[in-house]
Amino acid sequence: MDQPVTIRPEPDGTLHIELAGDIDYTNSGAVVNAIDAEAGPPEPQVIRIDLDAVTFLDSSGIGVLVITSQLAVSLGAEFKVLRPGRNVFEQLRLTGLVDLFGIAQPGAARED
Repeated sequence: MDQPVTIRPEPDGTLHIELAGDIDYTNSGAVVNAIDAEAGPPEPQVIRIDLDAVTFLDSSGIGVLVITSQLAVSLGAEFKVLRPGRNVFEQLRLTGLVDLFGIAQPGAARED
């Protein structure tokens, strides 16, 4: 995946977002703009972010998750963050976002 974000609106009302590589100050603005552009209409019922291919998040990358979470709230959509690698999970744990977003620990059973 050459682009840091791939977005697929699904027929069931889910906006599936895959992030990849480093999500940092160099690309976080473009990622947020791409997500915002795909968020409707029609508005999604679920916004799901897959972090499986993310290798690094700086504070701007973490901001992408927070901004997308706020977008979901404003749309009345459920927000899910899935499949962070161990390093990304640890970054999110240290910031308190694991509990806030209900993120499963790597290797644990996850809802996809």
